[in-house]
Amino acid sequence: MKPLPPVKPISLARHGIDRDHLARGQDGDLQELWASGAKPVFEHRGALLVAAGGLFISDSVMVPGQQTEIYLGRDDEGVRYIGVSLDDSGRSQLDSSLATSRARDATDLLTAPGEGIDSAEPVWLPLRQLAESLDDVQVSLACEIVGLGNWHRAHQFSPRTGRPTRPARGGWVRTDPDNGSEHFPRTDPAVIVLIINTDEAGVERVLLGNNAAWEADRYSLLAGFVEPGETLEHAVIREVFEEAHVEVANPQYLGSQPWPFPCSLMLGFSAEAPSLEFAADKAEIATLTWFTREELRAAIERGAVRAPGLVSIAGQLLYSWLDSI
Repeated sequence: MKPLPPVKPISLARHGIDRDHLARGQDGDLQELWASGAKPVFEHRGALLVAAGGLFISDSVMVPGQQTEIYLGRDDEGVRYIGVSLDDSGRSQLDSSLATSRARDATDLLTAPGEGIDSAEPVWLPLRQLAESLDDVQVSLACEIVGLGNWHRAHQFSPRTGRPTRPARGGWVRTDPDNGSEHFPRTDPAVIVLIINTDEAGVERVLLGNNAAWEADRYSLLAGFVEPGETLEHAVIREVFEEAHVEVANPQYLGSQPWPFPCSLMLGFSAEAPSLEFAADKAEIATLTWFTREELRAAIERGAVRAPGLVSIAGQLLYSWLDSI
């Protein structure tokens, strides 16, 4: 196969924040950062509060009490941001506060109410829906707070003692108050693979799979988590064989992207398949299909195949190959 270029840092892989780790402090008290003028970014169970084309940015007065607060960093202009991961009660309080504090102008709402991220009023939307609409700074903030919010919700108790833990170091650590043990955010590495076969005439084909939980017309690249004690390259070879019974060779790293759903880092690879033989495992992958570039373009155009979008590295890898010559 012809070598592919590294994927560009688009969508969730974009970066625009200095994480400013030295300003996190040692405990979970962010009062000094709030006093410096830090702005809150709100998250609730993976959804973000947005309005007027971006994240809803307000002042600390809007932040409900007893919520998980995480220092996310500062932008190029020195503005600092604190992510506020709301529990159900916190979201209810914030929604009520917004509803009662807004002074609506009926004329403005009638002429340009907006929808989705462009709504004139703050609305909650999932990160996947926002990824391509946010700028580099805001997509960085969004990935941080969604990933860390997921982690805090899932790790409120010490795995050693079962006792409640509490945030420290600006929300980037949870500590056990009984024994002082520290627990850090986890990121689960997963490989995702562009599998290519090249025939004797030089024609390339890509292998796409339909997950058993998806609609029949939805296809994507094969992927899986890296297991303890293996390299990324071995994970590529193992996962492809487990799901498709295809023995691939020459794994080549092409790029990565955070995928905080809830806490993954997707590591993109290409790999070469020596033959067109395969056997879907039927447990995770229902069907597999080889496509030439022309076949895949035609199938997408007539609606027979739904390919991954550019919000995911799966789509970025696939279209990088599809558009290459």
